[in-house]
Amino acid sequence: MSEIIDHHERWHDEIAAYALDAMDEREAAIVEQHLHECEACAERFRWLAPAVNVIPASVAQLEPPPQLRERLMTIVHEEAKATGLDAAPAHSSSRGEGRRRWLPSFEGFALRPALAGAAALLLLIAGVGGYELRNETSPSGSSVQTYAATAGANAPAASGTLRVNGDEGSLRVANLPATERGQVYQAWIKDEEGSIHPSSVFVLSDDGTGVVSLPAGLTDAEQVMVTREPKGGSQSPHENPLIAATLD
Repeated sequence: MSEIIDHHERWHDEIAAYALDAMDEREAAIVEQHLHECEACAERFRWLAPAVNVIPASVAQLEPPPQLRERLMTIVHEEAKATGLDAAPAHSSSRGEGRRRWLPSFEGFALRPALAGAAALLLLIAGVGGYELRNETSPSGSSVQTYAATAGANAPAASGTLRVNGDEGSLRVANLPATERGQVYQAWIKDEEGSIHPSSVFVLSDDGTGVVSLPAGLTDAEQVMVTREPKGGSQSPHENPLIAATLD
């Protein structure tokens, strides 16, 4: 069993780089062939794919610039050159469409260590997580308040903790029901007048937990909620809250 797990883990960097479209045609073909044959790795790719689309939607609401994905790709190419990897050439959108198709593998080609892919995955998770570190560290003298989240009837096993620091905060969740393909989780802020405002979108990590940054809107908030929405997020919830934290 451990050998099977190790086999899948060896592909994690390549799958991350492939999801970011950071491979040349030859390398992408090898990964596509493997994804066609390995359901576990294909599932990992399906988990990563929406995260790539989530990055611009999440980052646009925060302090960092919305060009996170472009900067991330620059890092990938620079590290690829530094480690002797061939950086992926500039290509048109047809290349992106082509990577979704299963292409034949090239016999005799061995995937090289994807150090750049590992860095890309770490930054990807950091971006999707909503800059978690920024929210965990409070300015000197500030007061951080913590609230327990309550599971909704449609997610009885869900749990979570809301941390509020002034007008911003973060919500940690666990045991949320799975999203369908093409969906993400989205946070919502209900103000004291009862109006519901859209906030950040996010995905869960491999262990089923997640953290979403709430960059603004908590000063007058009454409740923070989470629902499942189409990737990219919505302007109004499409279901009852899976989990909700009420601010005292």
